[in-house]
Amino acid sequence: FLFGKITWAQLDGMTIEQAYAIAEFGYTMYQQGRYKDSRTLFEGLVIGNPYDPYFHAMLGAIYTKMDMHEEAAQEFSIAIELDPEDINSFVNRGELLLQHGEFEYAMEDLKAAIDLDPDGKNPASLRARALAAATAAAIKELIERKEAGASATPAPAARGAKKPAAQPPRK
Repeated sequence: FLFGKITWAQLDGMTIEQAYAIAEFGYTMYQQGRYKDSRTLFEGLVIGNPYDPYFHAMLGAIYTKMDMHEEAAQEFSIAIELDPEDINSFVNRGELLLQHGEFEYAMEDLKAAIDLDPDGKNPASLRARALAAATAAAIKELIERKEAGASATPAPAARGAKKPAAQPPRK
């Protein structure tokens, strides 16, 4: 255990089958909206099995539902580190980043998810495509509005008007 060759759960005698039975129960609670109970189980599973990406990904999903976004992003990051092909964690973290205005990093995550499933067979990669397209369209619209706003009201010199004289401060 001290050298990272076995997990706390293994040290305590818990098999991976038992851990996944607990995870299944925790997932059922998650689906029922019992996030606090589900959180308790998955936090315990992460402590006991820190190298299992699914447990981290589920904890990230739970934290997201509980509006604990920083903690959720951290758990999705751990899940991705443990399993670099975890499409769901890329999409979930990307969506969190979008919500917090981190568009560049969000798009990197969404692209990673899309690249992992180029044929679009995984529902999560379809969600990534939709989020990326919607984000790109929104950014394009903002840029067009900004450019239209700047060109719709040209500067006084461009209209041939004289610059108004400076006014003295009022008392």
